[in-house]
Amino acid sequence: MTVTCFWLEETGTVTVGLRRYRNGPSDCPLPGAGYHEAIVMTGTVPMLWSAEPPDADHWFSGRDGRHGVPDYKWPGDDDPRWPAACACGEPFTDDDPRQEWAEVLYRRDGTGELLTLRDAPDGAMWDAWWMPCKGPDGKSLMAKCPGGHEWAIDDRANNCTMPDDTAHRCWVRHGEPPLITVDKDGLTCNAGAGSIQTANYHGFLRAGAFT
Repeated sequence: MTVTCFWLEETGTVTVGLRRYRNGPSDCPLPGAGYHEAIVMTGTVPMLWSAEPPDADHWFSGRDGRHGVPDYKWPGDDDPRWPAACACGEPFTDDDPRQEWAEVLYRRDGTGELLTLRDAPDGAMWDAWWMPCKGPDGKSLMAKCPGGHEWAIDDRANNCTMPDDTAHRCWVRHGEPPLITVDKDGLTCNAGAGSIQTANYHGFLRAGAFT
């Protein structure tokens, strides 16, 4: 199996929506569902980025950094667009929480397709600039491995043998993203052989492709 990588570029916009969910144990029958939930997307709006968001409403922290839509007028609780039921069909009750939802939109290089990181397919690669570990080009590369695991390429490996050393890289990358090769050819530790292992994938990133 080979999965070719592609680049995601920030668009400066977020897709906003309305989320309902149910706290506590769930009997949702959908595969992978930990609880009842549903999200209805309602539009796209300009966003603001901030490493340290101000003490204000409508700032969101997640795997795509801290972003805000402070000028967006969110619907009230009586808006008919709030989801009435989980994706499995289980109706929500008045006690089930309502949550404003926002996800950064990225543009896929080559196709122009707009994607959130949650919906991006395997092979997606992007600059997680909000993360502290940087590569030689100043980027903090993330890639979605086959099977959906997000790999922080410039971060520490779980089995790093030099945890107190900040100069080395557990994974050494070469080339320009997304056409990169990751190996142990450079200042590195003794962790692994340059591969990435997740719960459902083990392989290498070579010339911009997972093998």
